[in-house]
Amino acid sequence: MAQKVNLDAMIPRADFASKPDEESSAEKIQTFSIEQLKQDSLLVHRLRKPDFQRETSHWDPKQILVFLKSFLDNELVPSVILWHSPSHVFVIDGGHRISTLRAWIEDDYGDGPISSKFYLGTIPEDQKRVAKRVRDLVNREIGTYSALRAAMIDQESYSDDVMKKRARNLATRSLSLQWVEGDAARAETSFFKINTQGTPLHKTEERLLRERRNPVAISARSIVRAGTGHKYWSRFDEDSKNKIEASALELHNLLFQPEINEPIKTLDLPLGGRSSPIGALNLLMDFIATAAREPNVDVKDWLINKPDVDGTATVKALNQCADVMRRITGNDAASLGLHPAVYFYNHRGKHSDYLFLAVTRVFARAIQDNNKEFFKKFTKCRGAVEKFLIKNKALINQAIVQIGSTQRVDRLSSMFSGLVNSFLNNEEVDTGKLLLLLGLQGKLVASELEGATQNFTAEAKSAIYLRQSLANALTCPICTGLVDANKSASYDHIKRKSDGGMGGPENGQITHPYCNTAIKN
Repeated sequence: MAQKVNLDAMIPRADFASKPDEESSAEKIQTFSIEQLKQDSLLVHRLRKPDFQRETSHWDPKQILVFLKSFLDNELVPSVILWHSPSHVFVIDGGHRISTLRAWIEDDYGDGPISSKFYLGTIPEDQKRVAKRVRDLVNREIGTYSALRAAMIDQESYSDDVMKKRARNLATRSLSLQWVEGDAARAETSFFKINTQGTPLHKTEERLLRERRNPVAISARSIVRAGTGHKYWSRFDEDSKNKIEASALELHNLLFQPEINEPIKTLDLPLGGRSSPIGALNLLMDFIATAAREPNVDVKDWLINKPDVDGTATVKALNQCADVMRRITGNDAASLGLHPAVYFYNHRGKHSDYLFLAVTRVFARAIQDNNKEFFKKFTKCRGAVEKFLIKNKALINQAIVQIGSTQRVDRLSSMFSGLVNSFLNNEEVDTGKLLLLLGLQGKLVASELEGATQNFTAEAKSAIYLRQSLANALTCPICTGLVDANKSASYDHIKRKSDGGMGGPENGQITHPYCNTAIKN
């Protein structure tokens, strides 16, 4: 699947109804030229997207190229639809078209100065790679904006006839405009009517729009961009905004750092997989809904399911998510230091949202119920549970396929809890027991990688690396579970300090933080 180009920084967002509606008597322009999209243009500084609009990141490099060619070759380009508010000019339809032209003019395809400022300098490597890809493609097939502009001014210096023709078109080409008349309510209605007829909204995007004022959506959007980009929490007071951004940065790092490179060549893997907008937002909303649930309260009354008027509920939700993640990873004394390669990735090195949500749900519920005994029980049989999970990764992956998508998290949660109880009670645990815990009948045969070519694919290389690395990974001498030394490691005295143990290397061992502080002591 082609990666999408992130052009979200090209047009800022604003609230439709940030000020009372006023009728403008000024005559509205019917077209604007490409020169009016430059950074120093007055029009650019008035352009806005509605704050609820999805990210401008749905075009791949080829689509960017095709549109630019269509524009420069005088082919038909649909009108851009705008709405004039008292403060801004809102783009009702045509956000990708305007953003693409601006990206070409400014040479910023998600990695330039405008994007860097928008994301406070924290641009993911994936975003940089796709930006370079589209830049190389456009420069090869069309040329830079500055080059075409130069060719328009001094055509005698250029021999490429296609380039000279496009340069001439550049001088006269403009985008046609249509205007929505009326107040903010009518503009919003027009927006949804128009945008439901184009590229269909992803279910995640629909959910974000529907719940955009709720803590789940605000929290998810803050985490996915590490508290940068458009601040959906800007209406809250400064204290709440600062708390949201600090928590968002912490959670982003806990979930999505380091970034994944394929094939996998390290066990230092992000717990939440890739931070690509749609996939990550879907994962985050489900995770937040689990981590911030309110026990013994009807789901309809949960604060996360209601609009947040002052930021309190969002701050609380983020804090609850942080509590769960600090229990799962990191160097806090209570951290279990779950190894992501064991719990959240399949045998082919692919992150599984379902495994992540299932496992985190089990631990989140133990935290919410103040069930401290669960963590002790889990640690007691942790080594056996992990060996079983590693051995049966392929089978578990095949089982996930057999379960309906709406039931996967529930079934996998039951599987994980069941494995803990079974090993704790010294029960025999085999593949039959696994299928029973998953609610499956009959037999499953784990599908292995097929050697379709003589050369190893990236997926095959990842599988090989995981198999060998997990077999030789560092283990905790207290619980025998695998240690994620890059994220969660505690240095323990083999002979206690209270018993005269010294701090030399020969008296030290690496353990999970929880094993060192809660189990050993």
